[in-house]
Amino acid sequence: MCRANATVDRLSRSGLAAEVTASVSVPWGPVLRSRRAWSERQGLAAEAQEWEELVTIHASHVKNAGLG
Repeated sequence: MCRANATVDRLSRSGLAAEVTASVSVPWGPVLRSRRAWSERQGLAAEAQEWEELVTIHASHVKNAGLG
């Protein structure tokens, strides 16, 4: 659902050095399960999907050579 690569790409295009630094798959909790029908209608989850991927993205400013 989070589309981590798209987020990293957007951060990179805005001038940040970005990367996924950690990820883990976990079963859906009560909040996400309660929103299952909506998530499926939006195309964010497959019908039988019960796991989600949590990611940590680190982004930092890139210093340009010659700029202080």
